[in-house]
Amino acid sequence: MQLNNPETIKNIFLKSVRTAGREAQIEIFGAFSSGTSVSWSENKLEDSLVSESCGVGLRIIKAGRMGFSYTNNFDESALDYMIASAIKHSEFLNPDKHFAFAAPLPINVGLDIFDAGFGSKSVNSKIELLKNMEAEAMTDKRIKSVLRADYSESDGHTFIINSNGISLSSRGTVFSYGISCVASENGETQTGGEYSVKRKLNELDFLSITEEAVKNAVGLLGARGIKTGGYAAVLNQNVGCEFLGLIASSFSAFSVQKNISLLKDRKKQKIFSDILNICDDGTLAGGIATSSFDDEGTPTQKTPLIANGVLENYLYDIYTAGIDASVSTGNAARGYSGVPEPAPSNIFILPGSITFETLLKEMDKGIYITETMGMHNADPVSGEFSVGINGFMVENGEIKYPVHGVTIAGNIMDLFNNIAGLADDLKFYANSGSPSILINNLSVAGN
Repeated sequence: MQLNNPETIKNIFLKSVRTAGREAQIEIFGAFSSGTSVSWSENKLEDSLVSESCGVGLRIIKAGRMGFSYTNNFDESALDYMIASAIKHSEFLNPDKHFAFAAPLPINVGLDIFDAGFGSKSVNSKIELLKNMEAEAMTDKRIKSVLRADYSESDGHTFIINSNGISLSSRGTVFSYGISCVASENGETQTGGEYSVKRKLNELDFLSITEEAVKNAVGLLGARGIKTGGYAAVLNQNVGCEFLGLIASSFSAFSVQKNISLLKDRKKQKIFSDILNICDDGTLAGGIATSSFDDEGTPTQKTPLIANGVLENYLYDIYTAGIDASVSTGNAARGYSGVPEPAPSNIFILPGSITFETLLKEMDKGIYITETMGMHNADPVSGEFSVGINGFMVENGEIKYPVHGVTIAGNIMDLFNNIAGLADDLKFYANSGSPSILINNLSVAGN
């Protein structure tokens, strides 16, 4: 049985209807993905993997109760067991009036992006590509090794069919490349890297990404310490995305309703700098998370989250929207082995209207932060962070010298409230985007 076929999903749906009875509501979510990943490290192949995954998730609503089960085995006996498990599961739950499935609405199928470049090159050619990028990086004699170079490509199919008449499918590709280099000079060693994620293979500029990684590594040579204190700071786009990622889950209505969101009970309140605007856009052209519909079958949309510092909206799936007497924003996210929860799609900070150079001049004196270390240890529930950074000292609006041995600490709510400027250089890293950001005051621990 081939899962990446609408007929397969339809047959599983009809089998579920026959077993559960006409009084039950049925939803089948199918996911099929295949991909290749290659890793190269210090002049040798580190890893090479060709993978394939598929499965279906079944949700049943019967007498106001919802049951769920899934399988990646499509034998008749396995499907029978999945259906029986979902029915049995529903019997143990209390009725909930907010359980519901998506209704058919117009969708824009032109949003789905599949690139025929997927699978067009052999694994050996991908290995050769990474080997060549390592050689390119080391044309700069200060680069002593490539810690790691990674290439991956994936092709994903999603299928949804339910009792309300929805029958949808989409297909999309994602390609990524990243490289990390070690630079050394006069007994000093520094590391730096760069990566990019795109929906089409020809949008990945391997050479420019490699050159940027080399620049990031060698640019840190000659780094100095700085004194502890409060500094103005400019965050580059990657660092901006990392801080946006720290608060992104707080926009989920699921997090709000579970009381694990920094933004609970703050809707329509001014909580950030009045120049800050944040948007979630599942329809963004070329976006990594762009799709014609979410993982329940609701059309995706553009949702303003922060408008001039004011919290305007949360992100909803159907269930959380029902609890808040709202409507789904098309942000349901899931795999076949789990139930939907609302999550960001393409989330980004809107850019300003000035150049990066002008932003530095507005700061005049401070730190330009290009990298953080340890952001995964920051707490998204409290918003507290304490992370190491790499960057540069800025004096008279110009970059002067690299700095190291520096830690910054604070709370994401205060950080976003202290935004004093935004450049016009919006850049995306995977599904998050940010311009360069000027922060008025940041607590820095140095010498």
